[in-house]
Amino acid sequence: MMDFTKIWRVRKDQYFSLALRYFRLIGNSGFMLSLYILFVTGSFYYARILKQLPENFPALWLFIAIFAYLLTKSPVRTFLRKGDLVFLLPVESRMKEYFRHSIRYSMVVQSFIVVLVFVALGPLFSKYISGRGLEMLITIALLLAAKLWNIKTSWEEQRLPFHRNRRNYTFLRLVVNAVFLYLLFQMAYVFLIAVLAIMYVLSNFVFGYIKKVHGYKWEHLLEVENGMMMKLYRVANLFTDVPQLAQRVRPRTWLSSLSKVSYRHSHTFDGLYRKTFFRSNDYFGIYIRLILIGGLFLFWIPQGWWHTVLVLLFLHATGIQLLPLYKHHKGNVWFELYPVKHQWRFQAFQRWLRLLMLIQAFLYVAFLLAMGGTWTNGVVSGILAVIFVWLFTEYYTKKQLLRVR
Repeated sequence: MMDFTKIWRVRKDQYFSLALRYFRLIGNSGFMLSLYILFVTGSFYYARILKQLPENFPALWLFIAIFAYLLTKSPVRTFLRKGDLVFLLPVESRMKEYFRHSIRYSMVVQSFIVVLVFVALGPLFSKYISGRGLEMLITIALLLAAKLWNIKTSWEEQRLPFHRNRRNYTFLRLVVNAVFLYLLFQMAYVFLIAVLAIMYVLSNFVFGYIKKVHGYKWEHLLEVENGMMMKLYRVANLFTDVPQLAQRVRPRTWLSSLSKVSYRHSHTFDGLYRKTFFRSNDYFGIYIRLILIGGLFLFWIPQGWWHTVLVLLFLHATGIQLLPLYKHHKGNVWFELYPVKHQWRFQAFQRWLRLLMLIQAFLYVAFLLAMGGTWTNGVVSGILAVIFVWLFTEYYTKKQLLRVR
């Protein structure tokens, strides 16, 4: 007889072993140094930023937007595998304990994230919403209760047969969560009771009916689980080769003109790397996000030499994150058949990486000047950024990538 509790625990342990192995590789990379320095810098200026915020800052709506997203997005980690469609499907009626462990695990992990975000925003909460410790504890307790409700109802949503149905119920939960959070952060506990009653009715009658009518959609559950595993693989793939990663390609025709190069043997890989950068599901998004995050840091942190340091840090983070682009097609025999020199391949990657980092540096310097920064600070930041980009692409990339064939 199958011991579903043991099966679940074995799979959880295997996942943690895999994740720890990848996180160890990430921790040994230079990217973590940039994150650590940014964390220290952000912590140092956090109090100053709070003091600069105006009295009419819409903190309430910021809290509603952040926690509505955290509450509504409540996937359940099942650790299902492809073979389960054959071996566990016949015993679906006996798998309640297995899925109960999945719900508990998801609740613990996602509750930790909710509490962590709330603690990080604690000073903002104390300044604009309530500084009383009792009300903060009540808020955390009710947020965790709402999170439990969302996880359970989200799990029942997975029984619905069509994506449109699941999307509609997710939107319904989003609306309920937004109203719940508005009343919660306004400390309107009397009206909050009515929303809790609505949540109880939805949980017991609407989602209870779904549970009775529909069974588990195994293909969909497996797709959701694979999607969550791909998130880990995509992060790890930025630092090492991940053979399990299933690459996705997006057309992005509106960027096609930027990937055009001259038709010469020496420029063969220029076009390849540009198309991979724009059409892969990883690099272009990471590049844009790092530019935006860097811009936010430059906006919030007061003027000074720290801006120059931040420009260099985000250039370093971008360079580290884009290094895996060089070996993106490693193992694909068709690209090895190109009748071009390997040296041209590396030079093409160098040119493209250098161009991307210089564009990022130009945007940062222009942003600094637009915010009223001095020309001296802008010129110094620009010169140091150009020198850093040249050193990074000329020496660091050779050290890290030339041994990769």
